Amino acid sequence: MTRPGTRTFVLATAVAFLVVFAVHFLDFPGSVPRFREASGGGVLLDASPAFSVDAIYKRLADYGEEGRRSYSFRNVTVDVILPLSMLPFLFLLMRSAVTSLRPRRSFRVLLLSVPLAYVLFDLIENAAVLALLANYPRRMDLPAGSLPYVTLVKRVASLLAIVVPLAILATRFLRGRLQKSLRPA
Repeated sequence: MTRPGTRTFVLATAVAFLVVFAVHFLDFPGSVPRFREASGGGVLLDASPAFSVDAIYKRLADYGEEGRRSYSFRNVTVDVILPLSMLPFLFLLMRSAVTSLRPRRSFRVLLLSVPLAYVLFDLIENAAVLALLANYPRRMDLPAGSLPYVTLVKRVASLLAIVVPLAILATRFLRGRLQKSLRPA
């Protein structure tokens, strides 16, 4: 018999994996391979942040018109679907780990908010990129200057949303194995 929520977690994991795989490895409008082709090998601003406004605008120029159009399409389609498809998986993973800890309510809320922070900062990042693309070639120094820092916060949140629950679950598993091996026969 399976634990309650196991099917939901397996489904969330499968959806997240399939979306991530498709976005990064299949060629369709909005995918990474399609953007690379349309931009002549360009690198997405969130894949490798540029930490100066000039560097960001150089990359936007290098993408060309077709690359910028592809990037805009990507940000309103695939790059919305991607984090939203990851959210159930990351939230359920964190919830499973946090439940085993029985932390104080405030710490539990903090940990459960990490996947939400990842999605929120990903959507903020998308909005900033869309603003830059929609107004190109007119410079927008504030969104361009803040973009790499929004990307860093998003990346940290996404890593924490994966690493923290996996570390908690691994510790729980190892502790259980150790206790089991120390029991008298």
